[in-house]
Amino acid sequence: MRKSLFNFIVIALTTVAITTDTCDAERYRTKIAILGAGAAGISAASRFNQKGETDFLIVDAQPFIGGRVQHQSFGDYSVELGANWIYGKGANPIYKLATLHELVTTPNDKRDVVYFDSHGSVPTQVGHELADAFEQVMENMVLYAEDRLSRNQVDLSSRTALRMLNWKPDTHLKSAVEYFAIDWELAEPADGCSLDYATGTRDMTVGTFPFGNEFVIDNRGFNYILQQEARHCLRGNDDRLLLNTLVTHIDYSGTDGLVKIKTNNSHEIVADYVLCTFSLGVLQSDLVHFIPEFPEWKKEALYSFHMTTYMKIFMRFDHQFWGDWQFALYADNNGTKPDSGYTVWQNLNAPGYFSFLQSNKEKKEKRHNNILMVTVTHKDAERIERMVDTEIMDEIMVVLQKMFPDITIPRPLEILVPRWHNNPLFRGSYSNWPIGMQTEHHDNLRAPLPINHPRVWFSGEAMSDDYGYLHGAWTEGIATANKILDCIRSRCPREDYHENITGCGNSPTFKFHNTNKKKNASTFSSTSASISLVFHREQ
Repeated sequence: MRKSLFNFIVIALTTVAITTDTCDAERYRTKIAILGAGAAGISAASRFNQKGETDFLIVDAQPFIGGRVQHQSFGDYSVELGANWIYGKGANPIYKLATLHELVTTPNDKRDVVYFDSHGSVPTQVGHELADAFEQVMENMVLYAEDRLSRNQVDLSSRTALRMLNWKPDTHLKSAVEYFAIDWELAEPADGCSLDYATGTRDMTVGTFPFGNEFVIDNRGFNYILQQEARHCLRGNDDRLLLNTLVTHIDYSGTDGLVKIKTNNSHEIVADYVLCTFSLGVLQSDLVHFIPEFPEWKKEALYSFHMTTYMKIFMRFDHQFWGDWQFALYADNNGTKPDSGYTVWQNLNAPGYFSFLQSNKEKKEKRHNNILMVTVTHKDAERIERMVDTEIMDEIMVVLQKMFPDITIPRPLEILVPRWHNNPLFRGSYSNWPIGMQTEHHDNLRAPLPINHPRVWFSGEAMSDDYGYLHGAWTEGIATANKILDCIRSRCPREDYHENITGCGNSPTFKFHNTNKKKNASTFSSTSASISLVFHREQ
């Protein structure tokens, strides 16, 4: 769900063309090239503009602004293919933007859930009792992680921590409840997730921001708020925005201090500074060639963090054969593993959702806008991406018939299957913190290049303390823009990086304190470095 974050695009930003007679010029000269027009790219451009630095160019491979925040028409509505949730209100910058631009949202209540297995419905009370028990386990896991950190103990997999806390998903229903709490949020199972920086953070229990989560149902799309913000720093038909432009090479090897960028449509962009917001999945791939290659310490960090896959499958039916619940969990009885991953179902016809957008006339006409969404993650999502839509529909029909054995399930009128893992512009949905990665690895992930004279800066949700979240991408874009402004106007700030990451000494690895949003890891000490950071994970 997170993720929300859950979605960004490959983009690059550039500025004023050297030739001034046409916007189709193939050579551009700009002070700052912003690569990517997602949340980080747009927030950075907005920051530059606020500070009077207008010599920038934004480059994106997609034909629109938004990155992984993108929607598609489905029936009479728009559904969000990627990021869909606003995680908390209060000081959340995404909530503030949504309020400013009057984005239409509805409260998201994970307690409004029913349960099914392969024989049909399961008594709600039975499911709730298991969910309540696991909620307590999750709260205990945060305390367990904090206690281990205070003792300088090594990170554990979340699976190990769950077993230490006497939780074992030894029934199909317990497995589904765990999936809803962990896999559906982090897009990976507990086995590969860090205790210290994923499931053991307070974000998993109380959230980063207060007052609940909102689900976007605006027909203008979630990326409307990014497009509106872009209007503040870009004029109509602004030649500082290059869409449909795929970056292929980034050369920062020159002795002149300039960065040279090549694109698939033969553009060459020359910039003093580059703000790169490519997804972690793209940086892990060979889509973009960096010259020189990344140093070993950078590669180690990039290849160590996980780019997850969070797939939301939409189906539209000619009538609603399910109840008015928001969520449903399906637990297959043929073992403890959810059947093919089709575990978490969401009713987009629930009160306050798309039905809220219908006029009385439309309701009387009974338009065929009965939409179910099922979310699939991790390896199941990668498996399903390789299938054709009709095969996916056949699998889903089998599950639905098990969930509702007393009726004949109609075949969907249409199905929509986003494929984030196989999309070369993203290679996944959002990042996650795996077992064993230290804060030094995250330093190296976000560190600019070359490290002594930074010209290429990295930003986006994966680089953020609030990794995986849309608000993390937004705030990280602003933070990175501020660093580049320092470079331009005075001197570049010193960025921590660690050429050799070693084991811990005898002193405690973390000195931390708690906040209402997350566990703070500050004053990290090791044999190789001393740093001060605040961390978490998550669309």
